[in-house]
Amino acid sequence: MKAQSILLILALLFSLNRSFAVDSDTKIIGNIDFVHVVQENGIWTLVNAEGESFIPLGMNHVGPMSRFAPYNKDFWVERIGGGIFKGNSVDWQSEGAKTWLEIIAEDHKDYGFNTLAFHHPHAMPTEYCNELGLYYFGKLRMSNVHAKRVKRWSPDKRFPDVFDSEWIQKLDAFVESYTSKHVDSKFLLGYSYDDLPAYTIYNIEKPIRGFEHHPWIMDILSKPGKTKGKKVWIEVLKGQYNSAKEAGKMYGVKINAWDEFYAVQEYGMPKEEKAGFADQALMNAKIVEAYLKAHHDAIRKHDPHHLILGDKIQNARPQPDWVWEIVKKYVDVILIQDYDFFTPAHEKKLRHIHELTGKPIINGDHAYGALRPCMHTVKGIEVETMEDKGKQYAVYLRGIMNLPFMLGWQACGYLETCSGTSDATGKSQTGYFDPYGQPILEALVHAKAANEMALDWHREAGKHQDVYSTMRR
Repeated sequence: MKAQSILLILALLFSLNRSFAVDSDTKIIGNIDFVHVVQENGIWTLVNAEGESFIPLGMNHVGPMSRFAPYNKDFWVERIGGGIFKGNSVDWQSEGAKTWLEIIAEDHKDYGFNTLAFHHPHAMPTEYCNELGLYYFGKLRMSNVHAKRVKRWSPDKRFPDVFDSEWIQKLDAFVESYTSKHVDSKFLLGYSYDDLPAYTIYNIEKPIRGFEHHPWIMDILSKPGKTKGKKVWIEVLKGQYNSAKEAGKMYGVKINAWDEFYAVQEYGMPKEEKAGFADQALMNAKIVEAYLKAHHDAIRKHDPHHLILGDKIQNARPQPDWVWEIVKKYVDVILIQDYDFFTPAHEKKLRHIHELTGKPIINGDHAYGALRPCMHTVKGIEVETMEDKGKQYAVYLRGIMNLPFMLGWQACGYLETCSGTSDATGKSQTGYFDPYGQPILEALVHAKAANEMALDWHREAGKHQDVYSTMRR
C-alpha cells in the first residue's frame, strides 16, 4: 500500500499517534503534511508534504567565517550587497541576508545538494528557505551543553540546571518563540539542538585518564540550597550505598543523614574510581533524560507537526548504550557526527545505534579534505587530492544508502578557508567551493553524480555489492 494513495487514512492515524503502522510493510513517523519519515518494505526514507521521497544532502558551515574572512570579505560584501553588514556584524534582517541564502541555494542545487545543513548561524533567516525550495535544519539551542562552549559562551559559564523549573519555563518560552517562525514550514527537516553534547565525561573533548567529576553534574550540585537536582543525586546515592555515611565517606564529606547532602556544594575524588564512574553515569543519565524530555515536551506543545532530531551526537568514540536508550525516547531521527571512510567497522557502529534505538539515522557532519595551496592544515579525513575527496564522498554516500535505516548525510563543508582563518578545531575548513565561490569541479563532479543517484541507491538498500572504501584512516 503506497503512502501517497492513503492520505486521508494517514491523517486520521496521525491524529492518534506520531508513529504508527499503516500495514505490515509501511510505518510513518511524523505528520504527512510536513517532512516526515516513511519505512516501507524495511527501508526508511524522508518524504516531503507532496509525498515525494528525498535524501537530505547538504554542505555544512555556510556562515560568516568562510564567507567574510579577511581575504574575501570585500569581494562578498560587494557581490551580495543589500546592506549585509551593519557596522562589524552581519545584519540578518537585511535584503543582503536573503541574497546570501539565494547564493547558497543555487550552489547546492547546481550540484545535487538539497539541504541547508546543521552548521548554519542561528540567526540566519532560514524560514526564507521555503521560498527557495531548500530543506533546512531548525537550530533550536537555548543552552550550551558542549563543554568548551559552556565555558566560553554561556552567560554564567555553567551547564544548565535541567531540573530547575525556572530553566524549564525559560526553555518553553524560547521554543514557543522559535517554532512560531517555522511551525508552518514545508521545508523544515526538523528541530536540532546543540553540537556534540557532553552526555558523558568522555564527551568533554579532552583525554580522560582517570576519574574526573563531570562539570554538568558539578554545576548542578554546587548550587546552594535544597534543589531538585540535588534531590536526584541523593536518590542516585541511595541506590548505590547502604547509608548516607558510606556515601559521604566515598567523596570525602562527613555525612550522617541523607538530607545533609543538600548542604554539600563541593565533592572530593571518590575513594574507589570504579564506583565513582558508576555514580557519575547514573547521574548523567538522569540529566540527559531531563534535558531531552524538556525539549521534546516543549516542541510538541508548540509544534506537533515537525520531526525532532535533537543534538548532533558524537559517534567517533561510540557512546555507551544507555545514551541511545534515553535518546530514542525523545527524538524521531537520530542525528550523529562520525568522520570515517565507509568500512565494515563504521557500518557496524551505525547498525549498533539502529539496533538499540529502532530509529533512522542521519550523519549530520563528516568530511574528507585535501591540502590546497592557500591552506596550512586540513579539516576532516585527509586524502591526497580533491578528486579523491569527491570519490570518497561518492563511496560513503553509496555505502550508507545501502543501509535501510540511513536517511542521508551532510558534508563538512562548503567554502574552503585559507591560512589565517580556522574554525574551533584550529584547522582550515575544507569545502567544495573556493573562498570566492568558484566550484572545485574535480571534487564536485563525483559528488554531484552520487547525489543524483542517492535515492535510487537507497531504494535498493541491502542489495549493493563492493560498497566499502579501500582507504583507511
